[in-house]
Amino acid sequence: MCQNLLRPICAFILPSLCAFTLNAQFSGPESVEYDQAMDRYYVSNTTSHVILVLNTDLTTTPFASGLVNGPHGLELKGDTLFACSGGRIKGYLTSTGAEVFNLNLSASFLNGLTTDGTLLYATDFSAKRIYSIDPAANTFSTLVANTVFTPNGIVYDPLEDRLVVVAWGSNAPITEVDKVTGAMTNLINSGLTNLDGITIDCMGAFLVSSWSPARITRYMPDFSSAATVVSAGLSSPADIDWDPVNEKVCIPNSGNNTVLLAPLSCTSGVADNRAMPVVRAIPDPTPGPVRLSLQMERPEPFVVVDMRGTIAASGTLPPSGQLDISSLRPGPYVIHLTHLGVKVRVVKE
Repeated sequence: MCQNLLRPICAFILPSLCAFTLNAQFSGPESVEYDQAMDRYYVSNTTSHVILVLNTDLTTTPFASGLVNGPHGLELKGDTLFACSGGRIKGYLTSTGAEVFNLNLSASFLNGLTTDGTLLYATDFSAKRIYSIDPAANTFSTLVANTVFTPNGIVYDPLEDRLVVVAWGSNAPITEVDKVTGAMTNLINSGLTNLDGITIDCMGAFLVSSWSPARITRYMPDFSSAATVVSAGLSSPADIDWDPVNEKVCIPNSGNNTVLLAPLSCTSGVADNRAMPVVRAIPDPTPGPVRLSLQMERPEPFVVVDMRGTIAASGTLPPSGQLDISSLRPGPYVIHLTHLGVKVRVVKE
């Protein structure tokens, strides 16, 4: 399907790396979502109203069709791929593509979508709202009734247990949203125009897509600095995602009907400038066994959370601080000692 339609693009992102632009069968690509369990990508197409699977062999296959509106933002939660479709949130089994969820929020234009592992959070681009959705209960509530700015992309940050939202417009702000109260805090005015997507990479940094200039900007976790990591081959880059297994940022180019898979290096592991006290995972990256550089007098409860906020493991950490995460899939994780309030990032090889 994508045969002979592969165009390598080199020397524009972290020298010596190479990205691939795919231009087969996409029609208004809006969102890309990586599926670790199946090692494939879902692509929403707003013109043809379908969701396609982009396989690792660079072929595409149908996944879901007949969506009257959109689809726009995509978010994977467990075995279900959720999609923004007009004023509704729909869900499809990843194993079959069968629709298993359809909730009418009576929203104006649902655009961005994320999850903390339990709830979904969606932005309403037109009504300037943020909704909280409980798929298990088939219910929803308004988290933010008026964002003031036009909300677009949204991501859950498991380290700070917060939502981070990017805005449409000039000098677009990036805003922290409390996922319980809806309280908003400005993180930075970007100086960029029309921010579309946001995701978190292997370094715990925030990747943000903008239309003007057309680029992907990486912000450090505390938003103290920023750098352009992708600037070529982009045309109205939309709702991006991070692939932690293959270390790529996944970019739908809504302006020219292409999808770009651009490598980013994770060789230095994951730095955490926000955790207090400073605790490190040794070694990092690790094939499985890891020790936390923290002196403890007694065993402490912990959870291991992936970059989507899903709990991947839990238990009690012995005073030695030793833990084995060999059973987890490769990628970045956060080890959270819940009673101590300590959070440590680690990369599983």
